[in-house]
Amino acid sequence: MPDDISHSAFSYYKDNAPKTPHIDKFANESVRLTDFHVSPSCSPTRAALLTGRPSDVVGVWHTINGRNMMRADEITMADIFKANGYATGLFFKWHLGDNYPFRPKDRGFEYVAWIKGGGTGQQPDYWGNTNNTAHYWVNDKLVEMKDEDDGIKGAFTTNTFMNRAMDFMDDNIKKEKPFFAYIPLGTAHAPHVLPPDAREGVSAKKGTIENIDKNFGRLIKYLEDRGIADNTILIFTTDNGDGGYLRGGKGSNYDGGTRVPCFIRWENGNLGGKGKARDVAPLTAHIDWLPTFMDILDLKDVENRPEKLKIRGRSFKPFLDTDHSNDPLDYKNRAVTINDMWTEFPEKYKKLSVKKDEWQDNKIINKWRLTRTSSTSDWELYDVLVDAKQKNNIIANPAYAEVVEELKEEYEQWWKLVDERSSEYTRIIIGNKHEPKTTLHAMDFHGTVIWDQTSVKKGATGSGFIAVDFDKSGTYKFDLRRWPKEIAKQTSITSSFNEGKALDIKEARIKIWHGDKVYVDTKKEVNPKKDGVVFKIKDLPKGPAFVQTWFYNSVGEMEGAVYYNYVTH
Repeated sequence: MPDDISHSAFSYYKDNAPKTPHIDKFANESVRLTDFHVSPSCSPTRAALLTGRPSDVVGVWHTINGRNMMRADEITMADIFKANGYATGLFFKWHLGDNYPFRPKDRGFEYVAWIKGGGTGQQPDYWGNTNNTAHYWVNDKLVEMKDEDDGIKGAFTTNTFMNRAMDFMDDNIKKEKPFFAYIPLGTAHAPHVLPPDAREGVSAKKGTIENIDKNFGRLIKYLEDRGIADNTILIFTTDNGDGGYLRGGKGSNYDGGTRVPCFIRWENGNLGGKGKARDVAPLTAHIDWLPTFMDILDLKDVENRPEKLKIRGRSFKPFLDTDHSNDPLDYKNRAVTINDMWTEFPEKYKKLSVKKDEWQDNKIINKWRLTRTSSTSDWELYDVLVDAKQKNNIIANPAYAEVVEELKEEYEQWWKLVDERSSEYTRIIIGNKHEPKTTLHAMDFHGTVIWDQTSVKKGATGSGFIAVDFDKSGTYKFDLRRWPKEIAKQTSITSSFNEGKALDIKEARIKIWHGDKVYVDTKKEVNPKKDGVVFKIKDLPKGPAFVQTWFYNSVGEMEGAVYYNYVTH
């Protein structure tokens, strides 16, 4: 699942697109879901895909500000595969929380090779990472990326994480153990750098996409060489739209933001193969993959799944064959609501799209899209079966009044699910044995946007609280820093670094509270030669709290931010 690209990135769809011969060939040998939808941005797609539930319902409606952390009680695809005897592995981009209990290893993944944050160079990532030069984590061990003997020139993140995926698969092939390899790439998300193997004269983004194609070709050859290609369900899709093909792009509630390619090949399961490609036209979505896997592979759900965690997607297995007699009516009649919030709390009517097929016997006669941008904007209605680029708003046509009311009611039912737990915070657990050392990142501040390392270099000013849960009562040490520990030998709390701005930090402050009870609100003077300012806070009670920190300059104004806060019990 590459990042931030869609139809226009592949020569299968567009003649002047990057050259993607391996993806194109795979598409021509696959079952193609031609009306497959995801969320319009990174974290929401991942949350919905992994749970079979709408992202807003599981607590994910943003990519930062703590609103990208999937609630701790959610059950993931990895949990279910693991419970059914599969080895589980995650490779490259997670983007659903960097701390306990939100990390991939806390969510059912046994083998984890990843970067933190939402991509190279984002604020929680290892300092200085790019797709050409990076440190990453393999099962909690920090590893420096190197050029490997993988048949592609030079070191590049996509090469590296595909290599780790192959290591994982090799190990389980030897054990004769079935595996689930989830490979959500961090490429081709910006910032783009030119891969070492790029063709002369191409842009960094185009070179990155062509490198993704080479790696996908490597993956296919690997499966063939190991003799398991025909009995491996191989899926290629992307995480959001990227414009240039349909109306809208990333972040849009029109189809250009949500409709993406989805190709499936599993020859032993009669899905694709040479001369066996076909299109599947019914509406499908990210929330449908988990129940579809469970249906195809006869996976058992976890025991005693609570009603509040009910899977909301539907298995599209019946539509993968050519027998229309087994196509369930309740699936045909269902609607899918997808939206794009990027807010502190969910906002009703924010950038929504309600999607539904209308059938006549076994034929789709309309593909409805009911959209709205905000509570103050007008509703819009499109039939993308005849108006794929959503140019003709037919909401005013009285012939469609009943359709509009039906889709509005579908939205209201979806909103009830979202609103049930919308006031909850996803809380980082501090002082737990599973993560005895916790790093609180500025990217997770509620109320302030500081999401990348460029902001740290520039000394972006801001402060916001982080929702936490103290695992036990007692004394906690907070080490407030401007720069991360990995460059501590080259920096101090006030210093510049590699074109970064020096800051006039004179004082640090920390406040910890819950409800009306303030546990501490104190300040300390800063030693400019030190790496940070340490607060030892005694008698903090077990349970939920909010932590907020500040740096101030010589005139008492906020200066920069506590981008990194290292906490231990």
